[in-house]
Amino acid sequence: MSASIIPISLGNLKNETHAEFHENVKITIEKADSKMLFDPIDYYLPLYENYIKSYENEQEALNFIRKSELTAKISEQDSVRDAIFRGLSDAIKSYRNHFEAEKRVAANKLWSILLHYGNIAKKTLDDQTAAVSDILREFKKPELANAIDFLKLNEWIVKLEEENNKFRDLMTERYNEPIGKTTYRMSTARVETDKYYRAMTMLFNSRIIAGEKKTDFKNFIKELNAVIKRFKDILAQDFGRKNAAATAASPVKESKIVTVEKLEDGKFQVTKE
Repeated sequence: MSASIIPISLGNLKNETHAEFHENVKITIEKADSKMLFDPIDYYLPLYENYIKSYENEQEALNFIRKSELTAKISEQDSVRDAIFRGLSDAIKSYRNHFEAEKRVAANKLWSILLHYGNIAKKTLDDQTAAVSDILREFKKPELANAIDFLKLNEWIVKLEEENNKFRDLMTERYNEPIGKTTYRMSTARVETDKYYRAMTMLFNSRIIAGEKKTDFKNFIKELNAVIKRFKDILAQDFGRKNAAATAASPVKESKIVTVEKLEDGKFQVTKE
């Protein structure tokens, strides 16, 4: 048995892909017999156990990053909803000064509801969602619904309800996530996971060099190398895209001809054409 474990630059993998790689390695090891892989088991199995703990820490750190991304989405959606609400408020406010008395009356009915809830932008995120929902329910009452229809504000109402629902869904997604903050940073977690992975591959490679002949072990190495090969291909594709982007952003400049002329006073004059 001569084929060793394929090397891979784990540091170049993106966070999501890095965690996915180790998930695949973990699955490949789980499919094999631990006694066969870590013999003598009392000495080598803790190596795998530490690998699993490091991988779990990495997953925890990655989940925290995902949660941070969700927070950014919530903030963005809050801004979208606020903009729609301000637009509706401005439209109602402008109708209060309309030259037609009937439109002023209709607008004032709607304006009284907005005054009741005050400046909702100063409320907490959950209170903002509740306030918008309450306002929308008020606007669906027959008298106010007629006023909205009369002023042709229905599209504003539909859009506000749509954006408010999107915001509520994002908040629900946040609350459904595990409670508590991670105590692990992604960079540290990745280093730990890679450390134990490399230690395991050193162990496996030493058995290969020693001439391990067990069929199960050979099959495990083939499966592990197939996983590594797949992620090396991902790295190659990412490198290709980055290289193409860099080339497009920095086109090759044409070479300039440089002429050197000696002057009478012993000095030189350099000219680029």
